Amino acid sequence: MRNYKNTADTISTVGSMLLFLLFAVCMMMIIATAAGSYSRINDNYTTDFTVSASIRYLSNKIKSSEKVELSENGMILQSGGIANIIYYSEGGLYEKTVAAGSEYELSGGDRIFELNGVEIKETEELYKITVNVGEKTSSAIVRKGTV
Repeated sequence: MRNYKNTADTISTVGSMLLFLLFAVCMMMIIATAAGSYSRINDNYTTDFTVSASIRYLSNKIKSSEKVELSENGMILQSGGIANIIYYSEGGLYEKTVAAGSEYELSGGDRIFELNGVEIKETEELYKITVNVGEKTSSAIVRKGTV
């Protein structure tokens, strides 16, 4: 006679293991999908933050300066005998501080933001700041004068 109890136990064990394997595979797929979504959300957040923070930084610097001079790759902001030189170079926005009226070069500053491009245009009473980060471009218009 055959022992059907051992066969039933084996089938039950194999069925339980297959069910657990199916559960584990489904959980791995869910985790992989969630990780990809989180990565995209984080990248978008970082890009949005960099764009908005750099525009706010530049606009606040312009507003608080007594004199603004635009150069080819940046600007010179003078206030109280000090000149802040903000310029775009090598994929980043840099700033350095020198005494007003002294000679300067657009190198040797501290990197503030990683950007793909910055453009600052001057009109009669306004400055237009355009910042590129990744594929995102954003602009702001800033009024001349003090805060």
